[in-house]
Amino acid sequence: MAYEIDYQDYQRALQFDQRTSRMAALRSLTQILIDQLDPKETDKVLDAGTGTGRLGTVLCDLVPQGVIIGIDSGYGMLRVAREKILKSNISNFHVVRGKAEALPFPSQVFDSAYLMLSFHHFTEPEKAAAEVYRTLRAKGHLVSVDPVLKEADDEEEKRLNALIEEAFQLAHGPEFRFLTTSELRRLFEKGGFSIETCETHNFPFRQGVIEEIPMGPHWLQAYELLLSRREEGLIDKFEQKYFTFREERGRLLVRGKMSWVAIKAVKD
Repeated sequence: MAYEIDYQDYQRALQFDQRTSRMAALRSLTQILIDQLDPKETDKVLDAGTGTGRLGTVLCDLVPQGVIIGIDSGYGMLRVAREKILKSNISNFHVVRGKAEALPFPSQVFDSAYLMLSFHHFTEPEKAAAEVYRTLRAKGHLVSVDPVLKEADDEEEKRLNALIEEAFQLAHGPEFRFLTTSELRRLFEKGGFSIETCETHNFPFRQGVIEEIPMGPHWLQAYELLLSRREEGLIDKFEQKYFTFREERGRLLVRGKMSWVAIKAVKD
């Protein structure tokens, strides 16, 4: 039974890797992170929440005399990452299983760290930020790229954000946290970091198919949750701030935009 569960997890990880590799928005975000991280050739870099190793297999070429250490709690994700490493004969990218909230590394060992679309998955993001801070050397820096919700201007928008988070938790589990930019900043600052830059990147989607939208099925699930609750006012706000969906010739088309925040934070 354990083998069957692991195999299913591996298949899901493979499908996730194949799907995300085709998303133009994620390719742009990857370049943004690489530019912000700007690693030196000899750097030792932490990849917290490495997933299938998609970014680590790219960044390892930028640290030919250094190393990328990836950590993730997902068995299937790490199996896909290890297969990539073996297939490409990569010698300076290594992955281990573990949690960002309790990093199995000594203090002050990494020159830099990055979190690519992973912070919202951490069970205890405050601890994760503090752990990354602990393992960085003095003046080391962190780059985080994460999707964000719009800041709530009133109680109705707070309810909208809560319902969106609830829908995503149905897919990812109760620990999933969908944050705003200000909440992300506070979490890193609470972990000890000084924020050097904080940039919002908005990507428009004009009549795209659901498969082209990062987290697309979960955004649709959030919309359907609002419909099922008959939240007419919140449905209007959702469509104004995020996405509208319509079916055409058997295809579900999506229009709207999604926001990500790139934060560069430094250990003083």
